[in-house]
Order: sequence, then structure tokens, then C-alpha cells
Amino acid sequence: MVGFFEYLPEGNFKMLNLAHILIIVFGLLAIVLACFFLRKLEHKKVEKILIVCAILGLIVDPIYWIWELCVTGTLHFASTLPLYFCSLFYMTLATAVFCKNKKVKQTCYSYLATMNIFAGLMGLIINVNLNSYPVWSFVGVRTLGFHLLMLFVSCLIWMTKYYKPDIRDLYRFMIPLAIMFVPAIIVDKVWGFDYCYLNGGIGTPIELVSSAMPNAIYIILLYIFIFVCVVSVFHIPTIIKYCKKNVENKDERK
Repeated sequence: MVGFFEYLPEGNFKMLNLAHILIIVFGLLAIVLACFFLRKLEHKKVEKILIVCAILGLIVDPIYWIWELCVTGTLHFASTLPLYFCSLFYMTLATAVFCKNKKVKQTCYSYLATMNIFAGLMGLIINVNLNSYPVWSFVGVRTLGFHLLMLFVSCLIWMTKYYKPDIRDLYRFMIPLAIMFVPAIIVDKVWGFDYCYLNGGIGTPIELVSSAMPNAIYIILLYIFIFVCVVSVFHIPTIIKYCKKNVENKDERK
């Protein structure tokens, strides 16, 4: 019997087991239903929910660091630094809810409404932590709960229309990623880590693709693919609306 707080770096478990799949299905269903019932909520109340979510997001990593220090006596920097796509969730959310600058807020929300969904789904489904830890463990509960929180925030700002996409959001969502690349590239290069999947997505299905080409080509293709996916899934209506508005403005000037 594995203890809830036990440290299991080489545990013999498998992600996408029955418990994991059930949490994915019922977790996503609960998020959609909750956001559906909240869809007409006043934006001031939505802001209060987002502030609570931001605080929860900010404390998740410190709690994990305390646990890791208590059970191992050290921090494992190859996996514990806040340099994942998922780390951008609480960074951008906290910036968005506490910052007064409208352009900064819009940039953060453009990330939270789009790329954050891809990151949240990827972390929820392809969760390599669950190859070492059971779902019902500190690590399992922490990682699955965190990714469900990510998806809840994204769903909430869409369904309440709190987030209103702008044509400049087509590139704004990449700005937080570009900022994170700077420290990620440094630590990956110096210590051989794999933050932001810049060293090939070690231990994930991405490694099957990255191993077949030079790393520089892989990185370029990966982030072009991410950009195209985000724009295709989320911003086609924004582009159509922008083009239609431009045509109408030209007609009016005539």
C-alpha cells in the first residue's frame, strides 16, 4: 500500500489507467457544467473567481517544493522549476488579475484563453507523473487538480465572455511563451533539462518525432505547429470578423 505523501521517483504505475481516465472524463464534464451555469455571471464576480484561482495557482508550486524538501531533503531542479507551459498559467493569471495595464492584461488573457487549453489538456492526459505515482497520492492529486484548474479558468473566461479576442491576440498569446523561453533555454543548455520541450520532449510521445531530426528543426516545427493549431482552433472567427469590419469600413468611406 503506497502512502499518500510517499516519494516514488521510480514507481511502477501507468498513466491513462482507469482512475486517470475517469478523472479526465468527469473532471472535464464538471468544468463544462460549472462554466455553463456561471455563463451569465457578472464580470465583477468573474474577476473575484479569477483572483481566487490565481491565488490557488500561485501556492501550488511552493506547496510541492515544501513536500519535496520534507521527503527528500532537496529540490530536484530537472523537474521542479516553474518553466513549464503549465507554469505560465498561474504567472499569466496572477499578472492579468492584479495588473492595471490593459495591454498586459489582454496579452495574458489571450494566452489563458488559447494556449493554456492546449497545455492543460496535454498535462491532464499525457501526465508522466502518473507513471511513477498513483492517482490517489499527493503528486497525483496535485498535478491532476492543477491541470483541471487551468482548464476551468480558460473555459470560464470564454463562456462568460469575460475574454474578448482582438486581432492582435493572434500573436499576443505567444509573448508569454517567448518570455519563458529565455530562462528555459539557459537551464536546458547548461544542465541538459527539457523545459518547454526544447530538448526533445524527453519521456513524452513528442520524443518520437524530435529524435528523427536535428533539435533546431524540431523546435521550429514544434512552435510553428503550436501557433497554427491555436490560430486555427480559436482565432478563425476573430480573423473573419476583422476582415468583415475592414470591408464595411471601406464601403462606408466610398
